Amino acid sequence: MLRTALTDFKKLRPSVRAILSLHWIYSAVGAMTGVFVNIYLYQRFESVLFNVFAMMINFVGCALGFSLIGFIASRYRMNMKWGYLLAFMLLSSSFLFLYGEVNALFARLFMFQNGIGLGLYWVTLHTFELTETKNEERDYYSSVLSAGDQIIELVAPATATALFYLSADVFHFGTYTLLFYVAPLLYLFGIPLFARVRAYRPAPVTYADMKHFVYDKKNLRAQVYLFGNSLEYTTAMVVLPIAAISFLGSAKHVGIFNALFAVISAVALLSLAKVRHSGNRLQFLRLTTIAAAAIALFMALYYGFVAFLVFSLLALVINPLKRVSEHVIDLETMETLGREGSDFFPTMVFRDAAFGVWRLIALTCFAFFIFTFGEGEVAVRFGFVLLALSALVIYLGATLLYRHE
Repeated sequence: MLRTALTDFKKLRPSVRAILSLHWIYSAVGAMTGVFVNIYLYQRFESVLFNVFAMMINFVGCALGFSLIGFIASRYRMNMKWGYLLAFMLLSSSFLFLYGEVNALFARLFMFQNGIGLGLYWVTLHTFELTETKNEERDYYSSVLSAGDQIIELVAPATATALFYLSADVFHFGTYTLLFYVAPLLYLFGIPLFARVRAYRPAPVTYADMKHFVYDKKNLRAQVYLFGNSLEYTTAMVVLPIAAISFLGSAKHVGIFNALFAVISAVALLSLAKVRHSGNRLQFLRLTTIAAAAIALFMALYYGFVAFLVFSLLALVINPLKRVSEHVIDLETMETLGREGSDFFPTMVFRDAAFGVWRLIALTCFAFFIFTFGEGEVAVRFGFVLLALSALVIYLGATLLYRHE
């Protein structure tokens, strides 16, 4: 199965192989650090609310990196391929804020700069996904991309766990020290790949593009789908790491747990990559969103270690399968919701600006709940309820988009 996937990968065009490889480098660093940064912040400041506000800062940076830099790039017809280089530089150097004794200011500066790097990376990736792939091949492309991500999710937590052990038990540094030094160096492997990405200079974003995005009926319907995605992503980024550290006790245990479970998800994605196509895209999404909502509600109701094991095992299969359909729908909306005669780029820029607004609204609601009902278990339980709600809203938004085509 894995050999077949590698053979198919080699058959892809060089530029497509380059953007996939660059994404997997990005994913490797993210898989090694993402959940552990959130765990580190929670352990350091002992507050769900602090993590919520930290994620709000991260999403502000992400919106600026995606939409503002994307707008500037279109205004001056910049070559988008160099977005990879700048994004990797911002992402890697952001970890300087986590060296030594980290106070609240440094933690927030890390989240802001890292967010800018994330936004710039994603505007660059989506640009080349849309210019280098066609709609009919994107279900398989997305499956290959996601399967690679899942293999990384197997290797990266194990690597992070080894670094925890070396850092704390062998060299007697802090638990996270080696991880925050070593992981950003992986971005260096992307340098030889930059030359394989073809040049693309977007057309300028105009006022007419913005007016179309705000008033077009299909774009207004798309906001349901964007809100569902925003609610799911923001809640998961806050709640899942806190639940993991609460039930597993240490970052080492979280790393081992994630490594053992990730192989199941990779096998599921590789098995179904060949049977996914544009005709069954919505069917896959319907089944996986219902399943995702069910397991999140199960976790909220039966909150405990056994429930967390069951939720995690099922989520590792369901969520990546759901994300493949979402990823293809994301690309399709960026390509088809624009003003007639306009490029996809303006829609992509305004769409992410909307994401930024919805994400801040979602986190503000979560923060209000914590202010009202308190920290700890009650906040995390409510987070799982939000995850269930978000899955259903995502499917509702997708059906609205497809129903009116």
